[in-house]
Amino acid sequence: MIYFPRSALPALALALLGVIALPHLAQGQTRPAPGPLPVEVERRIVDLANAPSTLRTSGRTVIPAGSMVEGDLVVLGGDLRLGGAVRGKLVVANGNLVLQEGARVHGAAVVVGGAVSGDETGVFQDTLEIWAAPLLYRIRGDRLEGVSQEGRAASQFLATDLGLARSRITVRAAGAYNRVEGLPVEFGPIFSTGGRNPLELRAFGIWRSAGGLTVDTDRMGYDFSLDQGIGGRGTLVAGASVYSRVRPLEDRGMSNLENALSTFLLRRDYRDYLEAQGWSAHLEFRPIRQPILTRVTFREEEHRTATVGGPWTLGDEDRSWRLQPRMAEGTARFLEGSLRIDTRDDPDQPADGWLLDLRGVQQVGGRLRGEAPEPPQLWGEEENGGGEPTGVRYSRLGWGHLDVRRYARLGPDAQLAVRIYGAGSRTSNPLPPQFQSTLGGEGSLPGHPRFAVDCRVRGGPDAPGADGGAADFFPAYGCDRVEMAQVEFQYALPISWNPLPEDWGEPEWSTALRFQPTLSLFMNTGQGRASNQDGFPQRVDSGRRADIGVGLLTGSLGLYWAYPINRRDRGLNFFVRLDRRF
Repeated sequence: MIYFPRSALPALALALLGVIALPHLAQGQTRPAPGPLPVEVERRIVDLANAPSTLRTSGRTVIPAGSMVEGDLVVLGGDLRLGGAVRGKLVVANGNLVLQEGARVHGAAVVVGGAVSGDETGVFQDTLEIWAAPLLYRIRGDRLEGVSQEGRAASQFLATDLGLARSRITVRAAGAYNRVEGLPVEFGPIFSTGGRNPLELRAFGIWRSAGGLTVDTDRMGYDFSLDQGIGGRGTLVAGASVYSRVRPLEDRGMSNLENALSTFLLRRDYRDYLEAQGWSAHLEFRPIRQPILTRVTFREEEHRTATVGGPWTLGDEDRSWRLQPRMAEGTARFLEGSLRIDTRDDPDQPADGWLLDLRGVQQVGGRLRGEAPEPPQLWGEEENGGGEPTGVRYSRLGWGHLDVRRYARLGPDAQLAVRIYGAGSRTSNPLPPQFQSTLGGEGSLPGHPRFAVDCRVRGGPDAPGADGGAADFFPAYGCDRVEMAQVEFQYALPISWNPLPEDWGEPEWSTALRFQPTLSLFMNTGQGRASNQDGFPQRVDSGRRADIGVGLLTGSLGLYWAYPINRRDRGLNFFVRLDRRF
């Protein structure tokens, strides 16, 4: 059982309310699957839309009762009101599928960028897939070209049909620009099969720009992974992977784009990193008609401390990078389980719905060892053999994470968002640095300094420079437990201006340039706790901190001002966000 302090009990209550509310939320409308649209789904839609025998329509479409469409049908950019029958496959892209009495679909159905409403009983003779993310596409001549979230044409570019499988060469960023790797770029082939149980094989090398233009295999990473569909409905996937990656300890409440721009432009990296090499196997279950994702993973990893690589930045090249924390190193085996329930109406800009993200990790073998002052101590196990231990050993660690969010529309122009977050050890033993947590800064408590809640790792007696000497690493990362609550109210101001006519060019451009400001009022509070044993490293609890703030948003761009309510170790903080706060 994952342990959380008593102050996290409201989060558990909210989570239970979310689970109880699911059946009511699902009545009359099937919830779409959250997250970005998989490239494989995009490719299937594009191939079907370009097939000579497919009927393709644009905008609002109606198939009245008693009528029938012989063959496959693709509807782009509008709702489909279906009262008749489709004797083939059906795709509704960037619109809703509204079912009326007498509706029938005899082939596989896919709805992207919309939802399905109406009585589904007896309608679908084959599978039904629903994705919240829209289909990004362009039309050249009479052909449809899909453009995935990575910004590349997924249907034709460097793709080859091998008969049994389809292959494509992929080159894409493998994470944010950071002070350890520079820009990580993964490259290699993806092999995928069709059918009701698709198989996908990815073989990627990872080049790191901090290593220079030369291809040095000793400085590169890799990721070879295999996913196999089971059961013929796409709801169960088994997979395995072998990898060597640099992994951020936490996202720090910042998106990859925000952290990359901050690192490159301002020489300010918000995150800390771990080198992980090993293998994993997982089993994932995603019901088609419920917004639930469950996953069980076993992994064996070797952990190493990541060193700063010195990537090139635009500003202040003479300033030193912030130090990395020293990790507990070694090889260990972990069993991880996760549950995600997402009923949000939009995964990027939600206005209504719930998000529950629950994860737990249990060490089931191996050892991680950290450096220790004299005399060294043991955490999590007794020393055997009678010899003098050479460092701190961590074993049988247990870690949990709970993130509950509620988004509520209060009116046509107002909405409220509430978040309760907790992460940390389920026992009284200290965690290795790579499992510790921090708060503070623009991604969590913007009225307080970055890493304000780190249990004095960066300002305590064991911090680098505290004794006048030099050091290359922080002795730890943060706290063994953190708790945070956030509330934000948004109100759309009665101002709207668009420099382009509504019918000019592509709708995406017209929408992106529309100026419609939204007022944001928010409050945050959080604290951290440390579990020390015999003083290594010496940490203390971080008391509760709170702040309030105001912001002005237009689209994804936000201008914010935050001020601390207590512990005023900084004044009014102005900052810019390129993504919503949570």
